[in-house]
Amino acid sequence: MPAVTNPDPLAPALARDAEHREILLGRAGRAQSAEEATRLLGIAREVGDERRRAGTLLAILEGSDWRYPACRFQQGEVISGLTDLIRGLASEGPWATLDFLLAPDTARAGRTPLQAF
Repeated sequence: MPAVTNPDPLAPALARDAEHREILLGRAGRAQSAEEATRLLGIAREVGDERRRAGTLLAILEGSDWRYPACRFQQGEVISGLTDLIRGLASEGPWATLDFLLAPDTARAGRTPLQAF
């Protein structure tokens, strides 16, 4: 009987995706819980959820929990100007948005779009 080498042809791609997400979270500093992020912003959890659903507060889904990348905040506030960019990228999804924000750009001498803010 031949050995089954890989029953799921997508397994390697899924593993690369999971690894890339871990790298992004490392670059993001860390991901805050919804409670931490809304406390930092001085808003109610429900308001944070509304902003996330509206695409103005970047959050990523980890398991069943929404997590907020710490790089999105500076001195207890959302980085100025970032909300419009996040809203514009909302259709791409939160992971793609985070990837864009943290990707070094040769046109910016290796700086990321987030660093440009």
